[in-house]
Amino acid sequence: MQNLSAAVGQRQSFMDEEVIDLRAYWRVLKLHRLKIIGLGVMFALVSILVVFSMTPIYKSSAELLIEPNSSNVVSIEEVYGLAGSDIEYYTTQYAILKSRVLVEQVIDRLSLAEHPEFLADDGGFLQGVKNSIKEMFPSSAPVSKDIENEAKLHGLIENFLGRLEVSPIRKSHLVTISFEANDRHLASQVVNTLAELYIKNDLDSRMQMTGTATVWLTERLSDLKNNLKESEEKLQAYREREKLIDIGGVVTTVTAQQLTDLGQKLASAKQETAVARSSLYQIRSLKDKSTESLLSIPIVLQDMLVSSLREEESSASRNLKSFSKRYGPMHPQMKQAEAELASARLAVKRRVAQVISGVEKSYQVARANERSLVGSISSTKNEMQNINRKGYQLSVFERDVDSNRQLYDMFLNRLKETSETTGLDRAHARVSDPAVPSVTPVKPKKKLIVIIAAFMGLFMGVLLAFLLEHLDSTLKKGADLEEELGLPILGVLPLLALKKAQTGEKAITPLSYSLENPKSFFVESIRTVRTGVLLSGLDNPHKIIVVTSSVPGEGKSTVSINLASSMSELNRVLLIDADMRRPTVAKTWGLEEGSKGLSEFIAHEEDLQNCIHRAGDTKHQLYVMPSGMVPPNPLELLSSKLFAKGLESLATKFDHIVIDSAPALAVSDSLLLSSLASGVVYVVRADETPIDAAKEGVKRLLMHDAHLIGGVLNGVQQKDKGSYYGGDYYGSYGYSD
Repeated sequence: MQNLSAAVGQRQSFMDEEVIDLRAYWRVLKLHRLKIIGLGVMFALVSILVVFSMTPIYKSSAELLIEPNSSNVVSIEEVYGLAGSDIEYYTTQYAILKSRVLVEQVIDRLSLAEHPEFLADDGGFLQGVKNSIKEMFPSSAPVSKDIENEAKLHGLIENFLGRLEVSPIRKSHLVTISFEANDRHLASQVVNTLAELYIKNDLDSRMQMTGTATVWLTERLSDLKNNLKESEEKLQAYREREKLIDIGGVVTTVTAQQLTDLGQKLASAKQETAVARSSLYQIRSLKDKSTESLLSIPIVLQDMLVSSLREEESSASRNLKSFSKRYGPMHPQMKQAEAELASARLAVKRRVAQVISGVEKSYQVARANERSLVGSISSTKNEMQNINRKGYQLSVFERDVDSNRQLYDMFLNRLKETSETTGLDRAHARVSDPAVPSVTPVKPKKKLIVIIAAFMGLFMGVLLAFLLEHLDSTLKKGADLEEELGLPILGVLPLLALKKAQTGEKAITPLSYSLENPKSFFVESIRTVRTGVLLSGLDNPHKIIVVTSSVPGEGKSTVSINLASSMSELNRVLLIDADMRRPTVAKTWGLEEGSKGLSEFIAHEEDLQNCIHRAGDTKHQLYVMPSGMVPPNPLELLSSKLFAKGLESLATKFDHIVIDSAPALAVSDSLLLSSLASGVVYVVRADETPIDAAKEGVKRLLMHDAHLIGGVLNGVQQKDKGSYYGGDYYGSYGYSD
């Protein structure tokens, strides 16, 4: 139990490490290589049969040049609504090439609805399934003929579009149109017809758009003309009602100039009023209103006439002084000079009085003039504001007239341009390289399909190999004995491919094979098991050795017989056949049927020398005790004290006793024998013994305190021995099967 637990723990630690063992993967591939290769070959053969039964499909292509939309003779993009970017324009054209309307025209032109290829493939596999379901479950409501025809047409269009391919060529205005069909001539006809109808539809649509635009522009132009006339009539009526000639030219300019002149005159009048007011203030501020005082006022001094009269007064005064020196007061000259002086002074006084009076009048006139100018300016401003209000309303009417005139002129020009394009029949697309019937089919790609199928077969074979390996819960290699069962590895025995005995020939057994081939790999493996058993009991040699397995058919008898034969080369060995239910030792060694053996020895019916038979040649010290007569209940015989005493007595006469026991899971014989033995050899058959069965057998032995020497992996495929022993190691030493 401790060994089994240790083995389980060791296995769990290996699993936790998750080490990728590439050699294990290679071993799986090598082990199942025939299955993998066979599956790949089968897939390849099936694919060959399929591809050569498939109908070849031909593909024809044509190149269509779609010119940019900017090549219009006149600029009417707004009318057609095609003023978008080039990418959007070309994307639209590609969609038109695969439009339902265009496809229906091609189908009608070439009568594809009656073509055998489309009749046979109309709707495809799914449509056939649908039809079968409809036949199995017919609908209660009858389907009209129109709906049925529409359904057929829809299926035909879907089939057509599935074969059609539109591929733009990068960095060019070219587009490739391709079509696939079983008939190579039909493929080229479809492509060329599609390109032809696309160009024709493009011309028709442009002519139709031009005619529609012309009608619409004509109707719109009539409305715009009426709007323009109405706005012009409103403008003229307003001018006549307000009596405006040219508000922006004459009236506004005159009014502004008048306001400027009045402003200048008002400034001058204010200045004159200020001057007159200052002079009047000076005059009124004089306390002495004499002529001499008045002459000190600047306004009086600045008067030219006063200056002239004062000069005359000065001249008269000088003459009087001059005559007074020569003449007396009564002299006529003196009288005349005095009269001239008095006359001059009187003239100055009168003139000063006139200037003073003129200052007051000038002040009054200046005040009156200033007030008049202020009133005129106020009146002019009111008039100008009134004119501005009329001008604003007038500008509203004028803008309405201008906008209506611009719209009218623009639509008139568009109408002329559209009318001119009516006679143009230049299409925006042309076929640069027409389609021709293809010589070689594009489908199916037979070589590629076969290669892919072969690789798929190999891949499926690899998956199947790993799946089988994963589902296989048997022990496969010697390391599994340690990892799964916790048993030391005593040896690995190869699978012997022995020929069946022909009529009149003697059967070849593993024992006879080993005796005839002493240098074979099988014999050397037996010697390895023998060495392991002997080395495991150096201090306490194994006297009684029980050989057992989990279930029948694992080769425990072969191991026990050959192990006893190999050990007899060194020591005196007794082989006991304790598997009384299926005894094989006597037959293997060629003993006569009914030979006395174990059952007679225990029952004391025969002497020991009659129950033990010498086996092998003289160089072997091997003795065989067959099972003898099979008792009704072998377990009672083996569990008796007589058997235990007899086994003790035999142990004194032989160096080793090898007991061939029944399987541990089938019966309890081996459990009983293991308690009497000094060691147990557990045999497991590679690729056949389930791990759970082997674990259960080991567990049962350990529960009965059996001393397990180790395990032997039997029946390993010869082709896999390199995986367990390091390639051609044994081959290099000359061992041969």
